[in-house]
Amino acid sequence: MRRSFALLMFFVFCSTVVCADLPDLAALAKVKTAALVVRATSSVSCGDGSEGTCVRKDTEVVTKVTAIVDGTNLWEHFERADATKADAIVEFTVTNATTTYGRISFSVRDADNNNFLYSESRDVVMLENDVTRIVNHFVKVVEDAKKKPVNTKKR
Repeated sequence: MRRSFALLMFFVFCSTVVCADLPDLAALAKVKTAALVVRATSSVSCGDGSEGTCVRKDTEVVTKVTAIVDGTNLWEHFERADATKADAIVEFTVTNATTTYGRISFSVRDADNNNFLYSESRDVVMLENDVTRIVNHFVKVVEDAKKKPVNTKKR
């Protein structure tokens, strides 16, 4: 009974930040250049009388998120680069930012092999706060990765 309760509590209280894949600290410590990609979509009425919703690109949110990121200290840690020349791709994906069910996902991928180096997701409460907090969490992980040498086994 205790084991079942413990598992239930784990799933109830486990947030996406806590349960996200662990960051690749060794790879993050080596990243020098990064490219920013921002994608945003919103659900809209299809207008043709059909049930369900259609999706449109939300250029206003793309512009806003880009400006918020540019106002953080992210670019103090990485040189901004074109995606074809960057070590990593830093990506924000925002869905339905202006609704009560908005979601923001952040991922950092190795530009050579598309492996995830870091990821975080959260509900949108206040876009500026959410983007800034995500960047701050990521920057802290990068700073810690650069401070701590990766354990390597000597042969």
